[in-house]
Amino acid sequence: MLRLGPVQLDSPLLLAPIAGHTDLAFRIVCREQGGVGCAYTDLLNSRAILKETSRTLDLARTNEFDQPAGMQLYGNSDDPLPEAAIWAVDHGARVIDINMGCPVDKVAKQNGGSLLLRDCGNTTMLAKRIVDAVARHTNGRVPVTAKMRLGWDPEHKVAPVLARALADIGIAAVTVHGRYTVQFFSGQADWNAIGEVVEAVPQIPIIGNGDVTEPGHVTDLMRVSGCAGVMIARGAMRTPWIFRRAKALLDTGTVGPEPTFPEKLTVVLRHLELCRLYNGEQRAAIRMRQHVAWYGKSMGHIKYIKEAIRVAPDCDTIEAILRTAQVELADVTTPSVPFSRTRRLGDDRPVPEDFDNPTCRGAESE
Repeated sequence: MLRLGPVQLDSPLLLAPIAGHTDLAFRIVCREQGGVGCAYTDLLNSRAILKETSRTLDLARTNEFDQPAGMQLYGNSDDPLPEAAIWAVDHGARVIDINMGCPVDKVAKQNGGSLLLRDCGNTTMLAKRIVDAVARHTNGRVPVTAKMRLGWDPEHKVAPVLARALADIGIAAVTVHGRYTVQFFSGQADWNAIGEVVEAVPQIPIIGNGDVTEPGHVTDLMRVSGCAGVMIARGAMRTPWIFRRAKALLDTGTVGPEPTFPEKLTVVLRHLELCRLYNGEQRAAIRMRQHVAWYGKSMGHIKYIKEAIRVAPDCDTIEAILRTAQVELADVTTPSVPFSRTRRLGDDRPVPEDFDNPTCRGAESE
């Protein structure tokens, strides 16, 4: 269990805000698989929120199937972050999160994201303005949290000091990604450094983040760092069922079962259905072409399926490909042998006897 101020979560596992991926359809897919305590929207620009641009409204969309919902805002002290936080509350946010860790130029070049780590004093004052505004507007019902990195670089490891200062002004929890800004996503996340933040800030939950791609990584990160919860990002994109499996491990000491290959196809079909519902036909097809590449990392040798979806002209075709795969591969646990380059779904020609010969099947490894 994990508590973010007044909000009690059913699970200490959180879906991270991932730019370009955590739209409403994907958040609901993860929630339906089980084990998600809170799921966060894509990063939201504070000025774009108040202008209510169509793109930002789409990123911020939530509903009754997506609760408790967290909305992550980015900006700096010159931006209307307190006002944007109030807007987010009025549009369904149960948790407001301040982005202090994004290293990408789109965010950092606007003096937001990781650049907030360069001036801890000013960042703390900005956070206090947001906390006070949300507290007044909601009578303390909605917590404000923050997500940061360890610092800009190893010579400026500010996370322990900044997290302590944020706790002192009312931030309800801090998520720490175990890398520095200069690393982007290279190298290995430093879970021990996350533990230093836990030791420095005992009064609020510290949530660990970074390199969690398997259920066992959740318990490893919590054991190494002492963190109260774990936020999962890229691991969820390839296995949205990771939350359910990790929650089972936390509850029982045994990892929950891996979905069978047909069950994974059912999840992809459900994702397609939700994408069509919330994004429309054209955008749904684009998004599924992107997502199937991530799903494929956990589904064995399905390059022929991914290629078919990549060139599919519309959602109906994508659905037909997935449903045909369900029928033809109904008895398969995980495709362990690649299909021939010439084989296509619905092709009932026999596979050559020397199929296991690499010369016959081509270099189809994932």
